[in-house]
Amino acid sequence: MVLRFYLAVEYFIVTRFLRNGVNPFMHALFRAPIFFYRIGLGGMVGKQILLLTTIGRETGKLRVTALGYGYDTASDTYHVMTGWGGKTDWLRNALANPTIHVRVGARQFDGIAELVSEEQGMAIMREVARINRLAPQMWSRLSGIPFDSSDESLRQLVAYFPSLRLRPGKGRP
Repeated sequence: MVLRFYLAVEYFIVTRFLRNGVNPFMHALFRAPIFFYRIGLGGMVGKQILLLTTIGRETGKLRVTALGYGYDTASDTYHVMTGWGGKTDWLRNALANPTIHVRVGARQFDGIAELVSEEQGMAIMREVARINRLAPQMWSRLSGIPFDSSDESLRQLVAYFPSLRLRPGKGRP
């Protein structure tokens, strides 16, 4: 029930308020989960949102971003998807320096970020669409790419919404 409510709210916010990029109100809203984690309430949002710490590719400073995720228990791997045609700072930072830190609920680990292949990205998007029927509409609205469930439309969406695999490993940002 909570997950369905969260997904409906996410769809509403994204389709109504993000047409022209992130404004200051939306920026504050996106950063709110970071505040919840910092005051010890990460468990409240940890089932949907993790914190990814990357190293700034230009500044070398630690950068924290709150992201929705999927989790694969078999491989102990988290998957995150970017927007904005892959032009997000956290993605560019992770690609420039894949050493990352992840905090999800009470769990924390240092790890490695890896760009997923096109086929893996398509599988992730299929799974997200299965769980969240509103996701394909949201992707189409944000990207301008019509989604018709075909492999070709999925390929176009994967290119617009690159995904990373976050897995425990060596190193610390």
